[in-house]
Amino acid sequence: MMRAAILVIFVQLAIGFSLPTEDYAAHILEHVRPKASETIQQQAAMEVIARIVPQQQAQQFRVRIDSSMERNSFHVFKGEEATDPSVVQITASSGVAATKAFYHYLRYWCRVLVAWEGTQLNLPLELPSVNVSITAPSSIVYYQNVCTWSYSFTWWSWPQWRKHIDWMALQGITLSLAPFQEDLWTEVFLAYDLTRAQIDDHLAGPGFFAWQRMGNIRGWGGPLTASFSNFAHTLQVRVVSEMRRLGMAVALPAFAGHLPVQFRALYPNVTFANVSVWNNFPPQYASPLFVDPTESLFAEIGAHFLQRAIATYGTDHVYFSDPFNEINPALPSGRYLSSVADAIYSAMTQVDPDAIWLLQGWMFVKNPFWSDRAIRAFLSAVPLGRMLVLDLQSEQYPQYVRTASYAGQPFIWCMLSNFGGTLGMLGSVENVHRGIREARSNASYTLLGTGITPEGINQNYALYEFALEMGWNAELDSTEQWFSEYSQARYGNASEVALEKAQQAWNIFRSTVYSFEGLELMRGKYTFNRRPSSKIKPWVWYNVSTFNQGVELLLSFAEESPCNDLCQYDIVDVTRQCLQNTADALYLTLMDNFKRRDLSNFRQHSTLFLQLLIDLDQLLLTNEHFLLGPWLESAKTLSETSLERHKYEYNARIQITLWGPQGQIVDYANKQWAGMVQDFFHARWRVFLAELDQALVWNGTINDLKIREKIFRTVELPFVSDRKRYTTRSLGDSVRTARSLYERWTKGVPPLKGLPLNATRRKSDKQRRNKWFY
Repeated sequence: MMRAAILVIFVQLAIGFSLPTEDYAAHILEHVRPKASETIQQQAAMEVIARIVPQQQAQQFRVRIDSSMERNSFHVFKGEEATDPSVVQITASSGVAATKAFYHYLRYWCRVLVAWEGTQLNLPLELPSVNVSITAPSSIVYYQNVCTWSYSFTWWSWPQWRKHIDWMALQGITLSLAPFQEDLWTEVFLAYDLTRAQIDDHLAGPGFFAWQRMGNIRGWGGPLTASFSNFAHTLQVRVVSEMRRLGMAVALPAFAGHLPVQFRALYPNVTFANVSVWNNFPPQYASPLFVDPTESLFAEIGAHFLQRAIATYGTDHVYFSDPFNEINPALPSGRYLSSVADAIYSAMTQVDPDAIWLLQGWMFVKNPFWSDRAIRAFLSAVPLGRMLVLDLQSEQYPQYVRTASYAGQPFIWCMLSNFGGTLGMLGSVENVHRGIREARSNASYTLLGTGITPEGINQNYALYEFALEMGWNAELDSTEQWFSEYSQARYGNASEVALEKAQQAWNIFRSTVYSFEGLELMRGKYTFNRRPSSKIKPWVWYNVSTFNQGVELLLSFAEESPCNDLCQYDIVDVTRQCLQNTADALYLTLMDNFKRRDLSNFRQHSTLFLQLLIDLDQLLLTNEHFLLGPWLESAKTLSETSLERHKYEYNARIQITLWGPQGQIVDYANKQWAGMVQDFFHARWRVFLAELDQALVWNGTINDLKIREKIFRTVELPFVSDRKRYTTRSLGDSVRTARSLYERWTKGVPPLKGLPLNATRRKSDKQRRNKWFY
């Protein structure tokens, strides 16, 4: 730890940053706090409790909010000394702290679990005695990525948000983002005399809001309908109100400089820049304008927008703005970058003098534009403590050492872990555990909190609960113990012998799939769910045989014990992971057959590969969380006309396949869902393998580009414009199907080529701490 501290001090002195002072976070902590009264927070917390457990049990809990307590703290007591020994008394600093206290008691005293994909709420008949006090080591516990709106929340209505806000409260999340802003932008653009047609040209469809807001694209998936904008406005009023009732703070959007292209004609004397083309998007969907923040028009539009946002949704004085997310500023000079940051911040304070700028630090990751000098110029233009930076992927690409704690600005240590909402078991448990503890123990860091920033949710739930628990539990010192307790809480009542198998399984998963410590961009692109090619190079970072031992243990547990909904979900998930590893090995084997011109074995392994995908689709069909149907139907449910219905379904289909009109970012957000495996992934590989078969028959060669064009024309484009309906209900028995497929594909196939372990998958502690990522 001494070596890490010396490194930070050296960097700070070398590039001119000051060491943090005691009050660097005072302004943020003063304003990022509950605004609702103690009575309202108490009522909101009790309502959450009543929605989580049955009425009879909910009546055994009492909540009292005491805002004079230390920030993010609670006390839970139940004992014979109490006036009513049957009551669990929760005293907490806020509504969020109270709901976190409630969940802490349920999780560690009653061994139950509330997860994204379900609950295990088998409480004991008599609630156990308790006397525990907790003060969170994190001043702020943060949640959300600006991409989560599009990859996970796009088609949600109030029931989904209601349930999710309850989950946020149980996890003790104190700061998050407002999900919508298109209603506000429509009002602003109309005030600047843009026509409805011009606004339609700019605003993206619901599936692509996030990237239009960041200036990456314009109009893609649109035009946005008035009905959806009105729906989103009404929904956001409820979402923001409920979060604040519980004592959470909500960050509102602020102007980042991105505008419709029509503004150039409206203001010919203003300096605009065309945003660089992002991911090769075609002209009609690329390059919105960026108004130079030094222009008076920037401050004018920024003020108008923020005034409308505050008037509509109230304020907690936190505003998010990401002007250069995956795009570079016009000039690299320090003076220009300072003026840009100052202008953005000034546009906020012009409306709200107490404004705090919430910035994603993703712009600095692996981007040579952002030299130490450029970073210092940009961040130092904002007064210390008036900017809060999200170190967006601290578990893999931490930036707080390289940037000397963001030039002294407070930051939040975040686990990202997921890109595009893709499935596949992946995580860096030890990186998270070690990284947060090290950052906390170093007084030279301006660490203010911890959080999670997944691009998409609904996968690898254990990793996210673990990271959020780190925000509240300073004593969490054993990942093995945590995962053992997690598996017990997840599966509920079981014999000691059976439960031991589940615990062993989860600790195998912890040390295999959840032990990723490399620097590669591992984003859920395995072999079978990638666009087919002869150049795919599958690899793993863990021992597949050891992982399969965990699958076997969990299957045995599920067959010997009552397998609840969470158990069935896990059985499908781990067996899916096992099958995709087998698909990787089959691909390596059949490509080796192809290179050796071995037609007979090539055909045998090609048939097996395609059959595996059919079997995988059947496995996924047994659980409602692995179905394509709910995603498509939820999109169509929000429509009012047939045109809207087709538009929203197109948004939903193309986002998880081609992403862009010609396959820009193809497969980035793909999903291993029943229906999609059968009609998209299997169909693509059938075309590819048939082309290779013909090449072997005629002793010819293949052209990957031509095959890709054929797949695009015959499979991918038809799929995104199709109207086929998919089931929204699961079919079949998860455990029996998983057992049958596990036996078939781990023991019933001929020997296959092994998956290579990536040689660079592990880095030393010194390399992880000291490497500066560009």
